[in-house]
Amino acid sequence: MKTLFALCITLLFFGQAQADIILVENGGFEDTSGQTEFNEFTFGTPTGWSLYDPNSISGPGVFTGTLEPNGIDFFDEVAPEGVKVAILFNDQRQGDGEYGFQQDFAEVLEANTRYRISVEVGNIGSGTAQNGVFYDLSGFPGYRVDLLAGGTVIAEDDNSLIIPERQWDTSVVEFTTGDSHALLGQALSIRLVNLNVIPDGYNEFNTPDLEVDFDDVRFEMSSVPEPSSLLFLTFSGIGLYVWHKRKKRDWPLKSEQTKA
Repeated sequence: MKTLFALCITLLFFGQAQADIILVENGGFEDTSGQTEFNEFTFGTPTGWSLYDPNSISGPGVFTGTLEPNGIDFFDEVAPEGVKVAILFNDQRQGDGEYGFQQDFAEVLEANTRYRISVEVGNIGSGTAQNGVFYDLSGFPGYRVDLLAGGTVIAEDDNSLIIPERQWDTSVVEFTTGDSHALLGQALSIRLVNLNVIPDGYNEFNTPDLEVDFDDVRFEMSSVPEPSSLLFLTFSGIGLYVWHKRKKRDWPLKSEQTKA
């Protein structure tokens, strides 16, 4: 019976392939080539990523790059993956609109496919850097993780996590296509965003520095069965189960007839 049940489950999920990894370039932000190094920081857009700045706030007081957490000064732990994490820091343009990083892929949106993004999101705490400067990083400006096709957002995690200060949590974005979608064939992208919202209890005159950190960006895709195939597999499993039950029910009777 257990073997039959396992076979039915196998039939039901036969059409679901193992997930394929979509390579995220510098998804752990360890490659800092071309950036300016300063103690535990580097400054500049990380390799493999482009700057997303729809509100044109990049400039003085807005820094992108990486941080190497030591588990003491800004976070209670070191980096979730590797030794560096991405930073989106702002101490002059608080509340002036979102900005972040974006990466475009050769892979396109396909039919009957499940997509999954996972990324570590950090709520950095106030602390003193190695150069002796104290950074007030109270509050959290909010984050968003986007999945795009052809430049259009098709799925997102819009600040759903409640992350304690100095901690990390995992953001997951999932999206599944059916037989058709208006953006099939369009190139996929990932976007990591600092919403740059002034935290509750502050205003434009006493706003702390606003930063969101990201690390360990992973991207997967897997095929899913078409509805007609799933229906066929389901009824195949049910039919096999019914056949087995009838055979088991009739077996004692046939056995007695054979003895007679």
